[in-house]
Amino acid sequence: MLIRWLTATLLVTGLLLLGTAYWVQAAPPGQSAEEGEALFQQYCAGCHTVGGGDLSGPDLLGVADRRDRDWLEHWLAEPDTMIAEGDPIALQLLAQYNNVPMPNQHLSLSEIDALLAYLGAPESAHPAEPAQGAALAGNAEAGKDLFTGAQAFANGGTACIACHDTAALGAPGGGLLGPDLTQAAQRYGGEAGLTGVLGTIAFPSMVPIYQNRPLAPQEQVDLAAFLASSAGEAAPSRGVRHATLYLLAFGAMDVFLVGLFIWHRRLPRAGRRLSARR
Repeated sequence: MLIRWLTATLLVTGLLLLGTAYWVQAAPPGQSAEEGEALFQQYCAGCHTVGGGDLSGPDLLGVADRRDRDWLEHWLAEPDTMIAEGDPIALQLLAQYNNVPMPNQHLSLSEIDALLAYLGAPESAHPAEPAQGAALAGNAEAGKDLFTGAQAFANGGTACIACHDTAALGAPGGGLLGPDLTQAAQRYGGEAGLTGVLGTIAFPSMVPIYQNRPLAPQEQVDLAAFLASSAGEAAPSRGVRHATLYLLAFGAMDVFLVGLFIWHRRLPRAGRRLSARR
């Protein structure tokens, strides 16, 4: 009786192990799609939807039916290279969406696989990726110094404050030529997505400034950390920023004029004293 009980126990245990192995093997596609959805929210949702219509980039519903797997992999890995090499589809998309290029997010092969699984592309096996070094940690204070120009960029790029503002700066704020960056981290998928954007600054007005002066990897993560620090805050009123700048400018002008007036008042007295001494 004991032998039969042990035999039955071993048989049940074996079946359970086989079932577990089956589910472990079957799980990755589902898990990969779930991971891809999380990656989509992190990197892509600032410019794309899946079934919600175009944003600054195209709606990606059915993209796996419109483009083949190899093209999609290449596009997610190196959109900047494909544009530079004149890929016809890449150039068509660039022209269609106001010449705003898709930034290179420096995605790994596993991340690309997960994103494509989420978007419904057929599976593709890749060799295992080599282990990567520890990710750089961003420092918001260092990022603020880079943004304001208190710390110069290593390659000589212009400080962000020359054109951009963010609620993280406080009054009087930054420049008003470029867009406000208070919600930049949300638009580009948090710090990780924003770091990818800063690694390949592809906005037409910024390319001439940074094309030959790229941001160093540590500068990218520090700036991303600083810009993410304004998450949840309301963008500052540009009217208030303008008024503050005007008040500062007029205040400086008033100080200058008062100083000039005092100097002129004293000049004749100094002349008379010199004449009296002669």
